Amino acid sequence: MNILFENKTKYSSEIYTNFLEFHRKKFHLSYLIYNIIVIGLILTFSVLQVQYHNYPSVIILGYVLIGFIVWRYLHPANEIVKEFQSDKFQKEQVFTFKFYSNFLTCESEKEKSEIKYYRLYRVFETNDFFYLYIDKNHAFLINKSSFDGNNSADFSNFIHKKCFLCYRNCIKKRHL
Repeated sequence: MNILFENKTKYSSEIYTNFLEFHRKKFHLSYLIYNIIVIGLILTFSVLQVQYHNYPSVIILGYVLIGFIVWRYLHPANEIVKEFQSDKFQKEQVFTFKFYSNFLTCESEKEKSEIKYYRLYRVFETNDFFYLYIDKNHAFLINKSSFDGNNSADFSNFIHKKCFLCYRNCIKKRHL
């Protein structure tokens, strides 16, 4: 197979912090709406149970509500702390991305993975990075300035064609 593009991105806590901010801005509203709907449904069922004087169910729904709130707000924070403490950020690990016609590979010192383009969840292009989401919460962070030959514009066209349904351009115009 012929390598079309190659990129070596060094992951650091600064890069990851920028990604988290981007992710929060993109998905915060949908996350908030989901939480409001679920909490609203639990409260609605609780009110109905109070009207029918089914107090054990109200207590159970109260525990479910508390558990849901704790899980939705503490679990993501715990995941971020674990990620920051991982080797890829503590040791500023370098990831090598190779892009072929039908798939991409991601290599580190310890592992190698292969992903077909149609399996990507979302692709976002920003001023400095491509974020290739492999699922709703995990993404490959690809630095635009780290392409061999510095051909990020060619890569942008390539990934847009390969992932046209999930590609989003988030480039902000910079004011001089």
